[in-house]
Amino acid sequence: MEKIYKYRPLSSFLFKELLYQELYFASYTELNDPLDLSLLLEFTITDKEDVSYLIWFLFKTSLDIDNESEKLVQINLINFYNDDVLFHQLKEEIYKNVQNLQEPIYVHKIIDIVQKAIKKTRINVVFNLSSFTKELERLTSKFFQNSYVTCFSETNDNYLMWSHYSSSHSGICLEFSSEYRGDFAYESKELRNPNAKKYAERASEWDMKSIIYKDQIWKVAYSNEQSYVNFFKFRAVFENEFNCDLIGLSKSWTHEYARELQRLLCVKTKAWEYEKEWRSVRINFDRKLESEERIDYYPVEALTGIYFGVNTPESVKIRILRIMNRKNSKVNFYNSVLENNGDMYFIDWDYKDE
Repeated sequence: MEKIYKYRPLSSFLFKELLYQELYFASYTELNDPLDLSLLLEFTITDKEDVSYLIWFLFKTSLDIDNESEKLVQINLINFYNDDVLFHQLKEEIYKNVQNLQEPIYVHKIIDIVQKAIKKTRINVVFNLSSFTKELERLTSKFFQNSYVTCFSETNDNYLMWSHYSSSHSGICLEFSSEYRGDFAYESKELRNPNAKKYAERASEWDMKSIIYKDQIWKVAYSNEQSYVNFFKFRAVFENEFNCDLIGLSKSWTHEYARELQRLLCVKTKAWEYEKEWRSVRINFDRKLESEERIDYYPVEALTGIYFGVNTPESVKIRILRIMNRKNSKVNFYNSVLENNGDMYFIDWDYKDE
């Protein structure tokens, strides 16, 4: 059996999580790395149709027919977009200016390229670059910073991780076992349907269906560069942000763009390489989810070990043991032993609950 670990801090939430087998999925604002779950938007152009879409996006975000003070600018903008000759001239100039660029093209660079192309062609058009960047920020925030993650590690004996994620060695580390390292088991329980007749009985039996399923968890890759998404590759998402295949339907998690984002959101900077992290990513193309909506559950059979830190109070250990006994769990318990050089090893913890 393959094993994966999850460090947990000592808090009032810990006991509830253990009792109900909860896994909390954090948003990017809750993570300790400000670059985590945050992707850059990049504008490398592979063909001229990419340029056509870029110009259309600039036009769309610049057009404001209600702005009387900029009426002449708006008229010139519409005239330009309807003029095939001028449109073609600008497209060719932009395309020519990106041909020899080797590095990624980020927002500030593509704006600079467009401005230079307008100046070179002497076309009388002014794009509202502020509106352009604000719309990009809105879309990237919705699609790239509105997903959630729960994190695991390959190791249970990392001194720094016990310090950072387990309340300075006062918390615990959970051990999950699976047939394959890349799989993780989840349990989904249906909500009970209201039934006034059965409720009125002095005692009644209710059925609640439980489904256990395996889903992929991703090994985190570590890089010196922040991950980025190509603007043109994701144009179908940006143009169809209310597509029911992306929001509201269970198949959104199998959507090709969701899978691509899962891969990209499993890249972190090299500074975190010591964590040897695996993670489960929930891609969300819909509204921001509240914290109570970001809880999944694991089957009790998946939890095979609980490791106590060197500073975990004995009262906490006993309380956790009682929770596991209540669940008839076959979990093993271990105490941490910390050596002077920071190395850790574990010994069995055995307490007979009276």
